[in-house]
Amino acid sequence: MSLDRKDWEWVLTCFGTAVGAGILYLPIRAGLGGIWPMLILTAIIFPITFVAHRGITRVVASCPKPTDIIGAVEYDLGRNVGFAVSILYFLSIVTICVGYATGVTNIVESFLHNQLGIVGTSRTVLTFLLLAGLTGVILAGEKFMVRITSMMTFPLIIMLAGLSIYMIPQWNTAILSAPFEMGDVFKNMLLLFPVLVFAMNFSPVCSTLAASYRSQFGAEEAVKRTDGVIKWTSLILLVFVMFFVFSMVLATSPEVLAASQAKNVDILTTVSLIVSQPFLQYLIPLIAFLAIASSYFGHFVGTREGLVGITTRVMTWNNPAAEANLNLKKINMIVTIVMMIGLWFLAVYNPPILKIIGALSAPIIAIYAYLMPVMLMKRIPRLFIYQSKTAGFIFVMGLVGIVGDFAGSYL
Repeated sequence: MSLDRKDWEWVLTCFGTAVGAGILYLPIRAGLGGIWPMLILTAIIFPITFVAHRGITRVVASCPKPTDIIGAVEYDLGRNVGFAVSILYFLSIVTICVGYATGVTNIVESFLHNQLGIVGTSRTVLTFLLLAGLTGVILAGEKFMVRITSMMTFPLIIMLAGLSIYMIPQWNTAILSAPFEMGDVFKNMLLLFPVLVFAMNFSPVCSTLAASYRSQFGAEEAVKRTDGVIKWTSLILLVFVMFFVFSMVLATSPEVLAASQAKNVDILTTVSLIVSQPFLQYLIPLIAFLAIASSYFGHFVGTREGLVGITTRVMTWNNPAAEANLNLKKINMIVTIVMMIGLWFLAVYNPPILKIIGALSAPIIAIYAYLMPVMLMKRIPRLFIYQSKTAGFIFVMGLVGIVGDFAGSYL
């Protein structure tokens, strides 16, 4: 099916959702694992990403009434299961916020120390100021935040693509020197796959995508159109993300990447310290900051909405009609303050971001985007026609996404 203008707009929206802070940490894990896990996973990640995300949109787009993923599940399996899905969705994005809050602090802290020569800054104060500023943009209103985010997204994508091309003359063969050993390749594939799942993930927008098409078209047409959007998004993501990863890995060395992991910083912060051009030493950290800040906005809002939804559902569990009388503005403000304080404490602690991605964020994303749609298509009669021969493979890869970091760390 050929895509029209509206379809391509949704492709860009899904693409922009995925391209953010995730790909800034992927090259570090990929480079530490060697070239073979990168090549093998590059060969299989497109069908995995496509089928998994397509499963989410099909659940929503085929629902007899226009609704989101939670409403679609509630329609077929009841309120309790829908509530469980809302909790799962919330967990899939709240851990990402922790990584982003930590990452943005580390970027600015490294910039102040290495580029500006400012030492001795208080991490506690710096983290509070950064999170207060970013959260302030969100509190300024949805329209203002969307305007800021949209202004950042496409220049960011262009800059990341330009940097990938710019680094080509710096490519070297350091990563190719490691011998091929099946045990090490398998171990590093287990460690890399969860981070790749995270970097290629645009599942938070899939429910909105499918609900939008279902409100305009019948179920069959909505499924057909969303399938096309998901396919092209997955394909463009494959080319963009993996070219960036290969370029960054080939332009550095395993030793440099190991130091980056130890310092808990992203690949762009690392590159800014090894390039010789003064202009790039200042521009590249700015790109990294914009990447994480734009991702932080979307995921903070999604986390807040999820937590508000869970809170109101619990408060009105025995009387759903009472939800209309709740002071949602007050609840939103309380949840925002609680979230910011929690993220502040965690970011000051500086947890390892790759471990957050691999051991926390990616497993929950795998449950939500890989396992849940497969299980729903086995359980809900209207979804039987969407069962495919690849479902078993997607389910298995979802399990790998859940246990990969844990298993790889102990092999």
